[in-house]
Amino acid sequence: MNYKRLFGIILSLSFLAMVACSAVSQKPAGTTKPEGPQITVKGKIDYMKNLGGYIVTGENPPSTLFIVNQDPKVLEELFKSQKRITIDGHFTIGADHLFIEKIDGQPYLGKK
Repeated sequence: MNYKRLFGIILSLSFLAMVACSAVSQKPAGTTKPEGPQITVKGKIDYMKNLGGYIVTGENPPSTLFIVNQDPKVLEELFKSQKRITIDGHFTIGADHLFIEKIDGQPYLGKK
């Protein structure tokens, strides 16, 4: 009978340890940091179907960046206007995939 009691105690402690470890390993909501380096680009939005849709043609710094979180409604309007804009974001995959956070200082809620 002592072995059953000891087994029950060990099993209970193991379960508590698993629950405590899983709670500690989770990040609190809203504390995620950007995946890559931050960047500010001044340029225009362009569209190239063979490159996956909308891209940023940067003038300062000169670059061509793929937009990871494309929102076609917002980007189509900017593409048609050919307006020079300031984009704040961060790189995701390598140095040519851009996750946009702000356009001209306004939050950009594109799709992930």
